[in-house]
Amino acid sequence: MYRKLLEYQEEDKKLKAIEDTYKTNEDYKKYNVAVRFLKTVSETKTQIEDRAGYLLSELDDLKVKYERLAEEQTEFEAVDEANEEATVVFLKKKSQELSKAFADIERDIDKLNAEMTELVSQYKKLSAETKAMKEQYEKSREAVAAIQKNGEGEKNEITNKLADIAKSIPAELMAKYNAARKSNKFPLVYVVEPSETKHCAACGTEFSSLESATLKKDKFIECENCRKLIFLKN
Repeated sequence: MYRKLLEYQEEDKKLKAIEDTYKTNEDYKKYNVAVRFLKTVSETKTQIEDRAGYLLSELDDLKVKYERLAEEQTEFEAVDEANEEATVVFLKKKSQELSKAFADIERDIDKLNAEMTELVSQYKKLSAETKAMKEQYEKSREAVAAIQKNGEGEKNEITNKLADIAKSIPAELMAKYNAARKSNKFPLVYVVEPSETKHCAACGTEFSSLESATLKKDKFIECENCRKLIFLKN
């Protein structure tokens, strides 16, 4: 059973080598950075714009409150001047309340203005980064396309071989292999001697008595720790 899988793995390692060539290429790295940035930039801009809209609304509300306080202060001053019987204590208390209310609103307006200034700065920075990333994307995309074109023939040849070999491997086993392949850490398939059934040949984890028994009985086990495929040599 494992011989075809080992054959598949050898061809797959060649495919991985090509993939690794792409990943270590500087143009490919720049391309991926630009793609990831451009995928999220719209969402980031929307978040900034939504926050700015909220702040503007809050500022409008504070301005309305400020104007109402100004009106109340005018009315209070008029009453103060006309009412000679008003007590000094009442006037002093009312004056303090108005002063505190004005101070609170002014403080809140300053905080909102400061955050708005920061948002504008973030937006400008994001716009500049977006422009730079678009330029980086265009330059690196051409280079990546050239790299992929050069390796396309070999990659297609290997892919065809893999598809042909996979026909001789049970679908369930291929599914386990493909799941292990996501780690991108070869080898994925190990063949061990009958005397090597106590520990995983890949990660060294000690098998449970049930796992060891299963490996001896079924000649195969998928390590529960590293998900590598362990076969008993026959």
